[in-house]
Amino acid sequence: MRFLFMGTAEFACPTLQALVASEHEVLAVVTQPDRPRGRGRQPAMTPVKRVALELDLNVPILQPARLRRSEVIDELAAFEPDVIVVVAYGNILPPRVLALPPHGCVNLHGSLLPKYRGAAPINWALMHGDTESGYTIIQMDEHVDTGPMLSHEAFDVPPDEDAISLGQRMAELGAKGMVGVLSALEQGGLQAQPQPEEGASQAPKLTREMGRLDWCEPAWSLHNRVRGLVPWPGCTALYGDLEVKIWRTAVDQTPETAPPGTVVSVAAEGIRVACGDRQQLLIQDIQPANRRRMTAQAFAQGYRLQQGDCFG
Repeated sequence: MRFLFMGTAEFACPTLQALVASEHEVLAVVTQPDRPRGRGRQPAMTPVKRVALELDLNVPILQPARLRRSEVIDELAAFEPDVIVVVAYGNILPPRVLALPPHGCVNLHGSLLPKYRGAAPINWALMHGDTESGYTIIQMDEHVDTGPMLSHEAFDVPPDEDAISLGQRMAELGAKGMVGVLSALEQGGLQAQPQPEEGASQAPKLTREMGRLDWCEPAWSLHNRVRGLVPWPGCTALYGDLEVKIWRTAVDQTPETAPPGTVVSVAAEGIRVACGDRQQLLIQDIQPANRRRMTAQAFAQGYRLQQGDCFG
């Protein structure tokens, strides 16, 4: 199967690698333009561009600023792809692009559709405390994540998994699934199935404001928010006037009557903080503003945090 690959984020890289290693033929890679990043605001290539260069594919790497331009669509059409593979590209494809290949455009999405349609399905699944997740490969239509399903796979999500590790695991499994889907399409033995009408939900883009912790919430709600929002925007709290980013937590269900936000104990395993449901959030990894990430114990020692102190 001759394909164009469209992707931008790290989540897309395993699929590109798996397809390149398969019997299918990549014609070109399409990704977002290089954009300024970091403190120096120097242009940085996308993860997909970086991987494409590392693979030494000897195919064009296209970075159109606007996919709807006629000259861009004509350039894509000139490759005469059998199918276009889309993973975490970052833009909605116009109808003319969707109609280009005879086998259409197929997309790897990080949820069991129709649940969590949108930009951040993995994050929202974790924030909601889902114990099962999975990926879906769909035939794309003109709407967002509503196309008929070609394949899906479900798996368990342990309570300590965060958005980084779940994203990596899902990307690897989805990459294998995409290779199989292209092979099945080529053989003509795959029929797309409409998504169920019930159970649809949205997974909108994340914002910085989502990361502010409210200690009056239940401990499990706070824990799920922490693991769902790493690495960006991350969950933050105040220790005095110091803003801290909380990277890793667990839940201690030992009953605690201290006011929410109160430090209950400081130990080698972390800092226990009282929550609104009288359970405790165990902070394990933390990062003070403009400092490196560290263990909660190291933070407590360096900032002289003690039992009875408060997080805001």
